[in-house]
Amino acid sequence: MTPAGEAVMSTDDTATLMQDPRVQEILEIVAKETSVAKEKLVPEATIEELGIASLDMVQTIFAIESKYDVEIPVVAEQQGQEFTTVGSLLSHVMDTLNKPKPQKA
Repeated sequence: MTPAGEAVMSTDDTATLMQDPRVQEILEIVAKETSVAKEKLVPEATIEELGIASLDMVQTIFAIESKYDVEIPVVAEQQGQEFTTVGSLLSHVMDTLNKPKPQKA
């Protein structure tokens, strides 16, 4: 665990995550919304060192939600700042995308 309480991803977890084609789409959204070059969006890169502002992170989450028609749970008061690395963001988004959608009545 990191000081922020996030689970640290193993190399195998990271490799598996990065093989999912949706991850590349998500990284393209992150790059577009944050104006950070996609090549710099590696799992171990911290949001802080990339200079991604909290408003940009919120816009990124909204764009991902819109693309995949999901609601990505975040802590409202933190506005996306609970993600300390690109990998933690990707992992959280992929966990959300992989959950079964509730059946509509």
